[in-house]
Amino acid sequence: MRRDLAIDALRGLAIWSMVSLHFADGTRVAEPTHLFPYMDGMSAFVLLSGLVLGIVHRRWNERFSLRYSLDRLIRRIVVLYVCQLTISLCALAVASATGPREFRRLAGLPERSDLLTEFWWAVTMRYLPSGGNILLLYLILMILALAVIPAMVRGWWPVIAAGSLALYVASVWWTAPWMNLTSFPDGAQTQNWASWQVLFMLALVVGWNWAAWRLPERIDAALPVLIAVSLAVGYTVRDVIRSRDVLPHALTMVDKIDLGPVRVVVAFLVSATLYGLFRLVLRWTSRDVLRPLVSTGARSLDSYVLQAVALLAVPTLLVARPWSPSTAMIIAVVVFAACWAWAEFRARFGIDKLHRIPSRVARSGKGRADAEKQAEKVA
Repeated sequence: MRRDLAIDALRGLAIWSMVSLHFADGTRVAEPTHLFPYMDGMSAFVLLSGLVLGIVHRRWNERFSLRYSLDRLIRRIVVLYVCQLTISLCALAVASATGPREFRRLAGLPERSDLLTEFWWAVTMRYLPSGGNILLLYLILMILALAVIPAMVRGWWPVIAAGSLALYVASVWWTAPWMNLTSFPDGAQTQNWASWQVLFMLALVVGWNWAAWRLPERIDAALPVLIAVSLAVGYTVRDVIRSRDVLPHALTMVDKIDLGPVRVVVAFLVSATLYGLFRLVLRWTSRDVLRPLVSTGARSLDSYVLQAVALLAVPTLLVARPWSPSTAMIIAVVVFAACWAWAEFRARFGIDKLHRIPSRVARSGKGRADAEKQAEKVA
C-alpha cells in the first residue's frame, strides 16, 4: 500500500499551521498559512483525518476483513486516549511543580482546583490543555467511525453523508449541552463536536470512494479551476461576510467553535486545491523538495503531541513569556524542526509502532551481547 505523499505534505502543512499559530501568532512565519480567511490547521487536521481513515479502511476491508479494520480502529482509539492523557498529565505535572497563576492560565486550568480533582479530569478526558484540545474531538469522531465503517462496507455512504449533514444543521441551529467540549468542567467551550463531525464524516465518505471516483486524477484535471476559485473566494469572502446584508448572520456563518458553513466549504476547497498543487510539485520535482512537510505529515499525531507538550514546557521551563516576535519565530521553527527530526528518526529505524521500541532496544542489546560472546570465543 503506497502512501500518497501529497496527503502527507498537506498534513505536514496543517501541523506547521498549528505550530506557527500557537508559538508565533501575528509574526511573519505564521502569515503564509493564515492568509486565507476562515481556514486553519485544525480544520485541515480534522478533514484529512477523516479522508485518510476512509482511504485506509476501504483498502483493509477489501484486502483483509471488516473485523481486521475495526480491530485496527480500536487500537487507534486507545492510542489517541493515551496521547491526550499524556498531554494533560504533562500539563498537570508542570503546573504542580511551578505553581504560578500565569502557568495555570496558560495551561487552561481554573485558579482553584486541587491536584486530585484535576488528575481525575485528565483521566476522564474532561481537562483539555491549551494547544492540546483537538485529540478529544478526534477521539469522539473515531469512536463514531466504529459504527460508520460497517455501514460503509454495506454501501450506505449516501446515508452516512446525509446523516452527517442533518446532524450538522441541527447542531448549528440548536446546540445542546452534550454537544459541547470544554477545557474543564464549567470551563470555556472549545468545540461543538456535533458540528465538527461534518468535516470528518464527509471526508471519510470521500476517502472511502477515493479510488472508485478517481479523485486524484479529477483534481489534477480541475486544478486550474480550483486555483481560480480559491483565489476568488480568498479575496472576496471576508468582504461578503462583512457586508450589510450578511453581517447580522456573520457569527453563525464563520464561527469556529460551532464550525460555520463558510468554514466547511473553505476547508474542502483549500484542501483540494493544495492537494492538487502538491501533486504537481511532486511530479515535477523530487520528494526532497517537500520532505519536511511529507515526513512530518506522515507522523502527524506524533507531531501534534510534541507541539502540544512544547507549548506547555517551553514557556515554563525554557523561555518565559511574553516573547518578542523574533524569539517566537525561532521557537516555532525549532519546535517544527523537532517534529521533523522525530519523524525522520522513526523512518530511519523503521519504528512503525511506538510500543515496539522497548522490544527493539532489548533485541539490539541481546544482539550486541551475542556478538561480544562470539568474538570472545574466536579470540
